[in-house]
Amino acid sequence: MLTCSYCQLANPQHHNFCQDCGKPLDLSACPGCDEEIEPDPQSCVPSPSEEVAEGSTYWWAIIERTPGATANQVDEESAISTVVNLSTIDLQVDQSIVELQISETTPIVLTTYLDPHHRYKLIDPVVIQLLTQNDSSQVRVIDCQPLANSPLEILMEQQLATSDDTSNLDGAAPSEHSGREVDPQRHFWNSHGIPKVAQAYIALQVSLPGTVPTIHDTWDNDGKTITVVEDRNEWTLLLDRWNDPEIPSSQVIYWLDYTLRLWIALEPWQMRRSLLEIGNLILDEDARVCFQRLYPESVDKQLQLADLAQMWKSLFDRSNHPPSPSLDSLLESISSGELVEVEVVKLQLQQIAYELEPKQLSSPLPSSASADLSTPQEAPTTALPQKLLNLEDAACTHVGRKREHNEDCFGIVSRVESQHSPKGKSVSAQGLYILCDGMGGHAGGEIASSMTVDSLREYFSTRWEDTLPDEQTIREGIVAANEAVFEVNQQQSAQGSGRMGTTLVLVLIQDRDIAIAHVGDSRCYGITPTQGLIQLTLDHEVGQQQILRGVDPEIAYGRPDSYQLTQAIGPRDRNYIAPEIRFFELQEDTLILLASDGLTDNQLLENYWLTNVAPLLAPDSNLQDGVDRLIDFANEYNGHDNITALVVRAKLG
Repeated sequence: MLTCSYCQLANPQHHNFCQDCGKPLDLSACPGCDEEIEPDPQSCVPSPSEEVAEGSTYWWAIIERTPGATANQVDEESAISTVVNLSTIDLQVDQSIVELQISETTPIVLTTYLDPHHRYKLIDPVVIQLLTQNDSSQVRVIDCQPLANSPLEILMEQQLATSDDTSNLDGAAPSEHSGREVDPQRHFWNSHGIPKVAQAYIALQVSLPGTVPTIHDTWDNDGKTITVVEDRNEWTLLLDRWNDPEIPSSQVIYWLDYTLRLWIALEPWQMRRSLLEIGNLILDEDARVCFQRLYPESVDKQLQLADLAQMWKSLFDRSNHPPSPSLDSLLESISSGELVEVEVVKLQLQQIAYELEPKQLSSPLPSSASADLSTPQEAPTTALPQKLLNLEDAACTHVGRKREHNEDCFGIVSRVESQHSPKGKSVSAQGLYILCDGMGGHAGGEIASSMTVDSLREYFSTRWEDTLPDEQTIREGIVAANEAVFEVNQQQSAQGSGRMGTTLVLVLIQDRDIAIAHVGDSRCYGITPTQGLIQLTLDHEVGQQQILRGVDPEIAYGRPDSYQLTQAIGPRDRNYIAPEIRFFELQEDTLILLASDGLTDNQLLENYWLTNVAPLLAPDSNLQDGVDRLIDFANEYNGHDNITALVVRAKLG
């Protein structure tokens, strides 16, 4: 696609003029002079000695030996190409490649373009020279065709366009993962020649949004893999912040815990070496550990947890933060190989955090056999101290393609207050989120869902101040809403299907504490970087009830009444209402998704959450636009019922 530099509309690659404003697509702001000129690679890029104009974008081009390259694919001794800066050499270069000879056996190639198509121009001329197979190099380049999508970006658009053939994608690992299919996605990548290291960037950008730099382009050439990625040179180094005497011990423990989580996430892609290069570790604006680039692991050495512990010890050795005795003992146990289980390390880090900052932690939550946001990957329940940095929400509802009126309803009441200090930013937040899916003849469903939203909104306005309401308070509010709808049914003497009612899913958030309550089959999901998609509620319907009693799922949902609700708001009195209420404490960046069955039917979220929901974890993504697109997609995929989605994004750090 070509992006118009005037109105920013994306146009087809073969168009010469913008479809919207009519301006020529072959004009853009020159990175060197800001003049509107034709984007000619030879004239539109500044010379090595010039500063690039503000707004232009540098990229890092990483050059590595292609895994599995044979001797005839690379130069002698399985070598890979690296680069040596020649900016200090007094040499005039008029052509793109000049061969030199510095000895009888060692040719040197001076080049100004990284690729044969002359798209990526090197900021400084470089020499391609031979090193051992485990080395890699990186050079800064500028894209000479900034308005045109790169070949990789075009392929990714093609993959999204054919998502019906690649459902159940999971970018988190290149092998079997949680029972979900990954082969279709990897087959697409492999069949289109996307290098293995680039596949890791693409997948980890989804499972670890913001942590891995954006990948712009990639290709294999002569036994080398070139990967063009975002330039993060201006980001803060972790080591610099680690040395800050104002950094509390709890923040240091958080960084240790977070790098441990990254270690787990990188293992399937064999990219854990990225954590061992201390200079590669940087921080985003929320003090979360990120990478400047990915480093593939050596085929000659199997990394162990002890290697990560050595990196931790190096950070302490270079800083003003000596480890506490208990932390020092933990590091020694890991480094010596005595402690090798990740979950045990997690538990001990959490215990150390509690010892250092006990007032920042809440009591452990009661154990539960069902999915939980408080215990990532079924880790122990004690939480590492983190702060809520932001809370956002967005919602959308649609009548669907087959219904004449919309019986869904939602309500949002939220308050977010920011506090800034030399130690950073913290947020105090409170949010009430309600979603209802009504039922009943003669527009009764619309009335029931709307009444329930209004009732709960009014109820909590007088019963919720500075702490999260307890279970009894929440239960009484739901019962009160049920009684309001039930009373209308009684007054109208409605019978059978004429009695109006509604499902309910309710979320209350007080800073990092969350309560979730539901009645019926409207659902609540959580999406986190470490756990992916988690269904947090179980449908109140006959089929699910049978499964809980030990019946095989195929038999349970083979019944003709399997999808009949076992409870709902309004049709019966308070004796027949039993809302399920659960409490959690957020431990990492999280999306909370409330959804009516028009969105959840036919396993839509389970099949497509990775491409349609997970990207909203990225803090720079537009939440409302993402929810709108999700509704549009559900309308195409399902469309048989009303569709409602309400998404809350919690950012921690």
